[in-house]
Amino acid sequence: MKKMSYVGAIKAVLCGEPVEGEVRERLEALVTALEKRAAHKSEGPTKAQRERQALAERVYGAMELGAVYGSAEIAALVPELEGATPQKITPLMKLLGDRVVVERVKGKAVYSLAE
Repeated sequence: MKKMSYVGAIKAVLCGEPVEGEVRERLEALVTALEKRAAHKSEGPTKAQRERQALAERVYGAMELGAVYGSAEIAALVPELEGATPQKITPLMKLLGDRVVVERVKGKAVYSLAE
């Protein structure tokens, strides 16, 4: 006999079948999995997210007011970003929010400190 899936258990309940036996076991397992997942998400930022935020703050600290930086210049500000591509720089700069101004010059993003 095939093991009941979560979808099968939910469909059984929606069709009015009694919640007992295998249906109950599957739904209880689903509830446990969802509670575990929700608890994990409420723990705050992950280690990788904290590291990216710290790196973005280091970039922000190295930027000078009035200077305009392209991706290559941003990568040169912090040793960990040496040789980083624009695809890696862009998300870091987005973490800085309104503190950094982004403009497009000849199709490329340039960054400067917000005044």
